[in-house]
Amino acid sequence: MGSVIAISNTKGGSGKTSTAVNLSFAMAITHRRVLLIDLDPQASATVALGFERADDSHSLAGVLISGNPLPAVITRYKRGLFDMVPSNEDLTAVPVALYNEPDASTRLKKALLAVRESYDFVFIDCPPSSGVLFDNALCASDRLIIPAQCDFFSMDALAQMMSLFEKLNFEHKAKVRLLGVLRTMYDPDRAQAQAISSELEKQFGQLLFDTVIPYTSRVSEAAASGRPLLLYDKSSTAARAYLALAGEIIAKLRH
Repeated sequence: MGSVIAISNTKGGSGKTSTAVNLSFAMAITHRRVLLIDLDPQASATVALGFERADDSHSLAGVLISGNPLPAVITRYKRGLFDMVPSNEDLTAVPVALYNEPDASTRLKKALLAVRESYDFVFIDCPPSSGVLFDNALCASDRLIIPAQCDFFSMDALAQMMSLFEKLNFEHKAKVRLLGVLRTMYDPDRAQAQAISSELEKQFGQLLFDTVIPYTSRVSEAAASGRPLLLYDKSSTAARAYLALAGEIIAKLRH
């Protein structure tokens, strides 16, 4: 059975979606079977891969609210040789529809049972806020990756993320383990970035990925073109970093 990995940070602009998209592609080109689930109503990962926002007949909201089968909403990203569950704004209805439902936070976990054995990796691009969708992502996942910029506000968001996922584990709703904190959009010329990177090394030790995703405009340019970075500019420093991250994750999960 493959690994289900949530990619989450409650702070917007942390590189969460870029990581989900580019890591999915990087894993796919190492011949792993990959499924990317866009659980963000903003559908940023969906758009970044050149998909239209999902229509009503292929809505993840229908899976979570009505129990529709997950395989019916999976589509193939042919350029990247991996599968995708696209998103749309229908997901904003999920918290209201599942209010007071006893299994509200485990709907995605149940839906994944039908497909988990078909994939080596399932990556979940989480919404940038806590709530029912966030809970579903973490309850469905084995591991958590937290992308973080090296700035003051990201440090504050990291503390909040740690508190949220520990609370879900404490309440026995989730059994998710932190796979690692990932430094993203790193600019070594900024003194604050260097200082916070050092602080992260002290705080997280082996739970901080060795791989660092550097700042480059090529990441946003690739998303605007509807392609992963490795298809847009495979020679860029960030593209090579995402390949290194894929290798580091595979090595971590072997131990």
